[in-house]
Parts: sequence; C-alpha cells; structure tokens
Amino acid sequence: MNGGMVVIESYSLKKRIIFSIIAILLSAFCVLFLGEAYVRLTKEYYTPEIIRTRSIQYSPSLFAVHVFPLKEQNIEKEGWFINSKGYREKDDETIRVIVYGGSAVFDPKVPNGKDWPSRLEVILKKRGITNIEVINAGIPGHATFDSFGRLFTEGHIFQPDYVILYNAWNDIKYFSFEEPLLRKLKPYNESDDFRIRYRGRLDRMLCKFSQLYVHLRHLYYKWKYHVGSEGIVKESECYREVHELGLKQYRLNVEMFVDLAKNIHAVPILVKQARLVSHDNTDEEKSRICYKFQGMQHQTLVNAFEKTDDIIVDVAKSKNVPMADPSKQMTGKGAYFSDHIHLSEAVSKKLAMIMSDYLFTLIKFQ
Repeated sequence: MNGGMVVIESYSLKKRIIFSIIAILLSAFCVLFLGEAYVRLTKEYYTPEIIRTRSIQYSPSLFAVHVFPLKEQNIEKEGWFINSKGYREKDDETIRVIVYGGSAVFDPKVPNGKDWPSRLEVILKKRGITNIEVINAGIPGHATFDSFGRLFTEGHIFQPDYVILYNAWNDIKYFSFEEPLLRKLKPYNESDDFRIRYRGRLDRMLCKFSQLYVHLRHLYYKWKYHVGSEGIVKESECYREVHELGLKQYRLNVEMFVDLAKNIHAVPILVKQARLVSHDNTDEEKSRICYKFQGMQHQTLVNAFEKTDDIIVDVAKSKNVPMADPSKQMTGKGAYFSDHIHLSEAVSKKLAMIMSDYLFTLIKFQ
C-alpha cells in the first residue's frame, strides 16, 4: 500500500512539474506576444539592414580614416544628400571653393542645402559673385590629416581656387597620446558595426521575424559599445595634460595642407574652429560637452583648443596665408551650440555669414 502511495505521489509530482513548466512557457509566450504587439504598434519598423540604408555609408581609405563611397546617398530622415562623387555638393562651375573638416563642416544638424558651406555659396552669389561653387567636403570624424589625405589624393582633381581647413575637435582626440599617429589609426571596417550588420543566419532570421528582438538588440549594442553622437565612446581616464607629440603632428598637418594647396595653385584659408568649450562654461553647458571622446577634463580641453588656435595663427603668419576667425564671435556662447561644436540651423547661417564676409573681401580684392 505504501509503495502504491509513493508511485501516486511521484506521478502527481511529475504532473505538477509538467504543469508548472507549461504555465511558465505559456506566460513567457504571452509576455513575448504582448511585447511584440506593443513594439509593432508603437515603434517604427526597422531591421539592421534598414538602419544601414538610412545611415551614411563609408568606405575604407588609404589616406584618410574613411571616405564616402562613389555613389549617391539620400538620407531623407536627416535631410542629407551625398552626390555620386562622394561629397555634400551642389553642382555648378567657375570659382571653386572646397571646405574640408569633420562633422562641424558636414553640419549634421541641418538638412541638405542648409549646411553652412551651401549657405556660403548662396550668400556670395547674392552679393554678386555669381560664378562661385562651394563644395562641402566635410566627413564626420575627420581630422586635419584626413583633410590633407583627401586633398592630396582626390581634391586636387576638382581644381579648386580656394581650400578651407576647419579642423580642431577631431585632432584633439589624439593630443593625449604619446604614440605616433600611425600607431593610433585603424582602418575603417563596417562589418564591425553590428547595429547595421547581422551576426549570422539566426540573428538575421530573428530580426526579420521579431521587432521586439530588433529593439532589444539595438539597445544592447548601443549600451555595449557606448555609442554617442560621434560613434563609439571609448572608456578612458581623463588625461591631465596635452602631449607635445600631438601638437607637433597637428602643426605638421596644417603646414602640409597649406603647402599642398599652394602646389595645386589654390589659396589655402585656415580657420579657427568655433566651439562651445570655453573658460566660462556653465554646468549646463558642460553637460553638453562629451569629454569622453577626448579623454580630457574641462580645463585641459579648453587649453587644447587654445593651442590649436595658436598653431593656426602661427602657421598662417609663417606661411603668409589667409586666416578667418569665426571663433572670436561664436566660441563659448551656449545658445549657439547643441553640443561641443555642432550648431543649430539658425546659427549655422550665422557662421556662413561670417565666412562669406571674409571670403567676399578675399575674392574681390585679392
């Protein structure tokens, strides 16, 4: 009799375990089903492939970190258009100006045709220089060595009359390291970005089947790689000093850019970069500055910018080339900047006006 009771109890225990497992699975299925329904009803549908087609695409390059590929890119959501030559350009002829730099030149906060190099062209035409063309050669993330490399290997083909260099922020990223630039640069590899690339067949299948999975996946990679407005934010200590090697490299980059411009019979124009970073920033303004990109504390970053200004001034004098200074009117004014260097659309127009005044005088009275 006791043996029969043990069998019954054992059988009953198995039933309870099976029932519990089924209940847990059904509950999990319901949660996943409701989560999937919520995401599909309230969120925009996308997959890594769709994200890639809606994002700016880059190609690896020998003389720069990366370049835009030779194909048209129309990023409707942001209002950006890259032409088949790989530039944010408006087609026309005659007096040609190429503006080199990083995202501060590309002007990501404004739609196509409203970026400050494009506005610069419009303003100069209204002022009577009707045969001018301004090419926006800014690529987010590019530093002076990228600008030099692109002018050296491609920009000269456009036979520019003027080339403008507007770089500082992306160079400062290298000021805290004692290693030579060659040892710090890594070639661009799109396959490393799993936000826009699948991690195998199972990942692809799940992305196409479940939007809940896609959103959770996207949040995971954003958290894992600490993705910010300028790409991956690397965890680093706040360095207390700017190393001389970085400053020497920056000076050499600027000097080589100037010499190269002269060699292709173009007039180089050096520009001090306008920025939010200043001695008098409020706590709110400091919260918009991403110090992690530079690995620097505030005062160190202020000093680094001032050193780039000094180099720009010194090179302009020693090489006897024009220098524009929008930084004098704009730097440190919190209302002008959305973060450390990027401008709102209204203030982007102000930068275009400042540069147009300078360029108009240069062209008319050179």
